[in-house]
Amino acid sequence: MRSATQDTSADPAQAGRTAAQGSAAAEADWMTSVPLQLRPDVEVITGIDDRPLLYNNTTGRYLALTPSGVRLLDLLDGSRTGETIVSQLSDHRPDPETARDRVGAFLGDLRQAGVLTVEPPAQDRGSRIMRFSLREHMPRLKLTGRVEHVMEPVAALLRKVPARTLSAAVVAIVLASMGVGLYALLNPAGHSYPSLWWVAMPILILQVVVHEAAHALVCQYLRAPIREAGVGLMLYFMPVAYVDRTDAYRIRSRGGRVMIALAGPFSDQIWYGVTGVVALTAGGQVGDIAYVLLVLQTLLTVVNLNPLLPSDGYHAIAAATGAVNLRGRAFAYLAHVALRSPLPSSMHTLTGWKRAGYLLFGALCFLYAAGLAVLVLKNLWGMVGGLF
Repeated sequence: MRSATQDTSADPAQAGRTAAQGSAAAEADWMTSVPLQLRPDVEVITGIDDRPLLYNNTTGRYLALTPSGVRLLDLLDGSRTGETIVSQLSDHRPDPETARDRVGAFLGDLRQAGVLTVEPPAQDRGSRIMRFSLREHMPRLKLTGRVEHVMEPVAALLRKVPARTLSAAVVAIVLASMGVGLYALLNPAGHSYPSLWWVAMPILILQVVVHEAAHALVCQYLRAPIREAGVGLMLYFMPVAYVDRTDAYRIRSRGGRVMIALAGPFSDQIWYGVTGVVALTAGGQVGDIAYVLLVLQTLLTVVNLNPLLPSDGYHAIAAATGAVNLRGRAFAYLAHVALRSPLPSSMHTLTGWKRAGYLLFGALCFLYAAGLAVLVLKNLWGMVGGLF
């Protein structure tokens, strides 16, 4: 008589199937045997557009909910299993099978997000693809943490000015500065390429620092201070500076979130106007350097407002329309169509127009980023080749 050990050794394929079946059974078991409840470090808050959100204090992540999702949260009190919740919410529906699938998928998404007391499951290939699709795609290097102690005194002064008056004054200054800068750019007469053109670069770097500080100031003004600031690689190949504005999800008004997104570009336009004045009035090397800086500032603005990149322009459009992670959801749907990866439950009932919109936007963003990456790599290869 052979032992169980001998059987396992003799047929590794059977052992693999047995282990897989056991794992699958364990995964299915979480819905039937474990009472479900939210983790104690997870809270329900009201955020963007008065939408309900789950906030995980441990990870610092937010999870948007639908109104029906909020009603389901009341059942996550630790007294019901997932199967009980599914049955309670679906058995009396006109289409109970569809309702069971949707409620089960929602509970699975909550578990995957790490907000339930049940540990998240091991990710399969499809889940990893979907998680990657929803990601920001920007490795970061943190240079500083929170800066409330620097921003709050300035923000407190600005709060004393009526919001509409402050907004009108800022917009007027920005429009005037933009007009001066464009006029100077379109009238290059008398300027030549200066030998000290490189002086424009440290000035541009200082402008980028002020750009990010403007984002941080508006976040502080709206009492959603930034978490950190640093540098990163947008789409893994474009060096950028950043401030972490994750807590802007707590700001209910679209106007406030639009102002956060546009604070940096507005700051750039003020620099643009000042540079334009110098280019129009100064002669010699100073005027020539100012004109070079003006050209660089124009290119920076175009890139920074391009909605096909995860830019300030994209974030402003998303904030104005009330969209949550529009780019990530578009990539998620694109991955679903191309690679058959599973969609999160919040995207199961998309209308035909939304599906087409996500597919088009995701494809355009992907093709643009791929073309930009090829262009950057080609230029870098040419620069490296020129050194030898």
